[in-house]
Amino acid sequence: MREKRSVCAVIVTYNKIDLLRECIAAVKKQSREVEHILVVDNNSTDGTLDFLKNEEGVDAVHMDRNIGGAGGFSTGIQKFISITADSYCWIMDDDTIPNKDCLMELLNAEANLDNVGFLASNVRWTDNNPAVMNVPKTAIGWNERASEGLIKIERASFVSILVSREAIEKIGLPIAEFFIWGDDVEYTLRITKAGFNNYFVSNSMVLHKMKENIGIDIIKETNSNRINRYYVGNRNAIYTNRKLLGFKGVMKELLKHIILIPKILFKKNDKKLYKIFIVIKGTVVGFFFNPKIKYVK
Repeated sequence: MREKRSVCAVIVTYNKIDLLRECIAAVKKQSREVEHILVVDNNSTDGTLDFLKNEEGVDAVHMDRNIGGAGGFSTGIQKFISITADSYCWIMDDDTIPNKDCLMELLNAEANLDNVGFLASNVRWTDNNPAVMNVPKTAIGWNERASEGLIKIERASFVSILVSREAIEKIGLPIAEFFIWGDDVEYTLRITKAGFNNYFVSNSMVLHKMKENIGIDIIKETNSNRINRYYVGNRNAIYTNRKLLGFKGVMKELLKHIILIPKILFKKNDKKLYKIFIVIKGTVVGFFFNPKIKYVK
């Protein structure tokens, strides 16, 4: 019989104290209790620091600046390795609200699998429709265990995924320099490329309380601060394809960026020239972006 798998929940937060409270409460109410809860606070200014000081059963890491989701997850996973001996790291954002049996379903699936890298939950928005930003990418042979509610995948988002200690020790940490967008894609794809088995677990349900259930679309963006994120997103996407998917992946990603430019130009939207500049800048920089992967000891 396989020994019990211990779990540390790692939550990254930034100025979402009400959702963080709800997230932590949901983690604590799991039908299968977690061994540890670790929260990385990206220098929030909304009272999160005081809340975490008084929250029983939570270890908190407070950053002196906002290092983005990527930096937060990299820090949290490093802490998971260094301060616990747990078998799995359960990763999520502060607006992730897992159902009561979410973790139990992940571990039930793990008990019947070998060489697990990560397992991803079934992420829904507030209306119970699939969360658009959290749909995993299926792998070759995706349906080999579909009758068990398991879909083989090659990449997923950091919204309730269970990552094995063995995978982390082999492939290292998420790339903190990504800052935001694409860090989860690169990391989970890196786990897949390292030879681990990874699955979407349909019965492991979680709510992602985003403001809107929409994907990433620069054409629809009107906020200049958010438009700037597309520079980072494009840079990160080019890097990931260069390092993990090779020439074919790079060309496919580059074509997406090229096609986007006339779409911005001819469709009705604001700040067209600035958006085109951001797309081109992120794409070009992506070919020269070479952050160093950090490994755990």
